[in-house]
Amino acid sequence: MIKIQNFSFSYIDAKEKALSKINLEVQDGEFLGIIGSSGAGKTTLSYAINGIIPHHYKGDYYGKVLINDKDVFDTDPCQLALEIGSVFQDIDSQMTSATVEDEILFGMENFGFEKQEIYERLDWVLKEMQIEFLRERDISSLSGGQKQKVAIASILALRPKILVLDEPTGELDPAASRNIFRIIKELNEKYGLTVIVIEQKIRLLCEYAKKLAVLNHGELTFHGTVEEVLSHRDELADLGLNHERVGKILDQIVAASKKKNNGDVSKDSTVKKFDYTKYVSDAEPMVTIEKMSFGYDVNYLINDVDFNVYKGDFLALTGENGSGKSTLSKLIGGILKPASGSVKICGLESKKTKNSILARHIGFLFQNPDRQLCCYTILEEIAFGLKALKLPDAEKHAKEIVDRFGFDPTMAPFALSRGQRQQLALASIIAVHPEVMILDEPTTGLDYKECMELMNAVKELNEKGTTVIMVCHDMELVRDFAKRMVVVAKGSIVADGYPKDLVPIMEENSLGLKQFDGE
Repeated sequence: MIKIQNFSFSYIDAKEKALSKINLEVQDGEFLGIIGSSGAGKTTLSYAINGIIPHHYKGDYYGKVLINDKDVFDTDPCQLALEIGSVFQDIDSQMTSATVEDEILFGMENFGFEKQEIYERLDWVLKEMQIEFLRERDISSLSGGQKQKVAIASILALRPKILVLDEPTGELDPAASRNIFRIIKELNEKYGLTVIVIEQKIRLLCEYAKKLAVLNHGELTFHGTVEEVLSHRDELADLGLNHERVGKILDQIVAASKKKNNGDVSKDSTVKKFDYTKYVSDAEPMVTIEKMSFGYDVNYLINDVDFNVYKGDFLALTGENGSGKSTLSKLIGGILKPASGSVKICGLESKKTKNSILARHIGFLFQNPDRQLCCYTILEEIAFGLKALKLPDAEKHAKEIVDRFGFDPTMAPFALSRGQRQQLALASIIAVHPEVMILDEPTTGLDYKECMELMNAVKELNEKGTTVIMVCHDMELVRDFAKRMVVVAKGSIVADGYPKDLVPIMEENSLGLKQFDGE
């Protein structure tokens, strides 16, 4: 179905080729996973397949990309859209309508489907994606993960022959991520849909994909079955894709399959009570929340929440998409103000304190790094916060941070890949040494090597006394870095304890929220 022949591409004014001499065939009905470090060319390859290159992004174009023997270069983009459905990394840029229903209807109406068929497909895709309850919701009221589901639904409603997904589960919780892959796999098998998925969650991808392609610096390094590709463990490690966990993926999958077939599923759902006296010792509370409630409309999303975050804490906020994690983090950071109750940050009442003053104590990394990048060069971006807070030696310190993260100081921030922009946004926060750092899904779009570099930088800051609050779906990150874990469900805290106790329950029982009821 897809044939890529000796294909190379360079963006305008780019110093290096984004892709170089790619030769790849994807058969009809295949499920291909594409992996590689950030900046390896994965997204560019997806753009070449769906026709965004060369019809939108211009540059030096060599070789051929054929879809059903039709050259993408010579094919009208509207015709390509009938065959290839795409879901991009930046979900917000893909949203065109005000409500969920209108968003899903948009594509079908533009292609002139019959009214009866439109609504049949609408009902079908809402049910398949398990978002029927979101049908009449405003897009602006959705969480990042909910938006991701709606974007996928709007494409699936068109029932394309090829589905190209760029990081489709980047902002989804573990249960929702697996559900997305399950749905895609069912469509792949039931309708013969050809699926191409770019994904950083390699273990999850390997459970569903039939083949893998590995990109490195714009070149196709490996292509074959999952077993064939993962057998190159040492080479993958050199590319920053492998580690002690990924190296055992096949063994884990086989073991998990046997465990499931034998019905040997863990029933241990005991949650040990979190002992603050052992944990915090004499630590002072950096964040104090008392009987706090908040809602975007007349209904409260956050309900009567009480808890403290202590100096030197490394707390992970976990839970389902839409449970209120990101909203809770914004309330803690002072971006949102509580409707009732109180939030004190470093002793300051958030409702009575200007955000400009709170910003001297708190650093905040949003889910989408593009919302907090504003300068022309990387050096200027990192120096921006230092200068705004009038900290001494701003330029010198900014250069030190640039060198630490290995950035090109003269490069434009938006010339970086999504994962690299995430790193830059975090680096600009680390530069000002905040007392409290709030991270909303900080490793979205990062490969393993970048993820570890970023998290080790956060850990180092935490060890020096910075309090860290991290919204996170990656249970491995939570287990490896967090000291404390809070589970949020329907705007309330349902569990507060040690990651070693809570993570196994989350992994064995989806989110395990039933085990936490009444705790």
